[in-house]
Amino acid sequence: MRFYFFIFFVFAFRMQVYSQFGPQQIISTAVPSSSSVITADLDGDGDIDVISRSYQDQKIAWYENTDGRGSFGAMQVIVQNADEYATAVSASDLDGDGAIDLLSAFDGEFPGVSKIAWNKNLDGLGNFGPQQIISFDHVSVWTIIGTDIDNDSDLDILIIDRNQNQVAWFENLDGLGNFGPEITISTNLDWPIFGVVGDIDNDGDIDILTHSYDGNNIGWFENLNGQGSFSDLQIISTAVDQPFQVFLADIDMDNDLDVISTSLNDNKVAWYENTDGQGAFGPQLIISTDIIYPYTLFVQDLDNDDDMDIFSSYSDDFMYGIVWFENLDGTGTFSAPKLISDEVSYPTSVFASDLDQDQDIDVLSSSFHDYKIAWYENQTILNSPDFKKPKSIFYPNPVSQTLYINSEETIQTIKIFNNIGQLVKLNSNSNKIRTEDIQSGFYLVYVYYENGLLEKHKLIKE
Repeated sequence: MRFYFFIFFVFAFRMQVYSQFGPQQIISTAVPSSSSVITADLDGDGDIDVISRSYQDQKIAWYENTDGRGSFGAMQVIVQNADEYATAVSASDLDGDGAIDLLSAFDGEFPGVSKIAWNKNLDGLGNFGPQQIISFDHVSVWTIIGTDIDNDSDLDILIIDRNQNQVAWFENLDGLGNFGPEITISTNLDWPIFGVVGDIDNDGDIDILTHSYDGNNIGWFENLNGQGSFSDLQIISTAVDQPFQVFLADIDMDNDLDVISTSLNDNKVAWYENTDGQGAFGPQLIISTDIIYPYTLFVQDLDNDDDMDIFSSYSDDFMYGIVWFENLDGTGTFSAPKLISDEVSYPTSVFASDLDQDQDIDVLSSSFHDYKIAWYENQTILNSPDFKKPKSIFYPNPVSQTLYINSEETIQTIKIFNNIGQLVKLNSNSNKIRTEDIQSGFYLVYVYYENGLLEKHKLIKE
């Protein structure tokens, strides 16, 4: 008892209570063993809906943002498979019709066969068709992502199978959701679980960041030719003990993607600088070892100061919570953990989106023991006159091919970020941007002017 009291005292002493986020708002308490939460505009009405994955009752479901302000409707089940466990989910427009479809992976009963499949959004209103099977040839897929691996302007599928130590992809053969056979990238990792994609070396194609949970390393695979031929694993760090989550974001505002990680056995939240913009990484930079068992990770600008903050969670025997770390100066110096909420029991994922359309980023969480999907309103006051009085006009918005910019000031750089904080487009000193290679969805556009001003715009890609 004394030992736990000591841990609690030290942890509470280091934790900063911060009032930027409002109280917990429940979306659902009917998600047994809630495993993850993501967002997408599933009904095409211009606001962000929520998608949950539940391991115990084998279910993937969505909740309509009924008023665009964060009031959510009842659970609508997309897929539920008897005797199979939902292990991964993501949302992408796989057939190029402008509607967001669903990707998922399910594990069967022991000895286990993992089903990889997608569900078509039939009408763009959130009514989904049956599962269309992509593969049965896996054991336990915990990462599934729709992304354009071969640069042909449609979305392929990347998977990570932890039990087979495998990273692989499936080509979207016709842009309509008909997929080719599995193409293996690597089977040399030691229990990989999660991964993300982004242009790590700034050569215009999609690379892969992942980890080895049992091998205690973090590394990336370079897309060598832009068509899906990948390098061997390039190690970023071995200074991790049971690495779990990884993320890509521009932490130091130098126009390239850095790496962020959490690891469970050493309680580390850390980042690694992309030192040359081409995938050469510096040493591990510790953000925190103060939170216990940082199972979750997400990166986004939470305080509207134009740099990337980090949020995660802690899980001890009797303490749970969602926290964030403020990027204090835009160069990667972070604050102590700031509490968002402790009204969760074993948090399993965190996510960020503007759920109430007030131009700041709100936080979502899923938690395992209390069956909760919940969100927390970002109560940041937007008081920048440069933000309220835009100096640039973007049109058309929504955009399908070319985005035009009419500006009062001279533009230096334009960055387009997706809803998980990844840089998807970098454009310098131009009044138009081609967007055919960007998938449908919501984006945040940062406009940097030569006079030093920064402006944000929301963008919808059809």
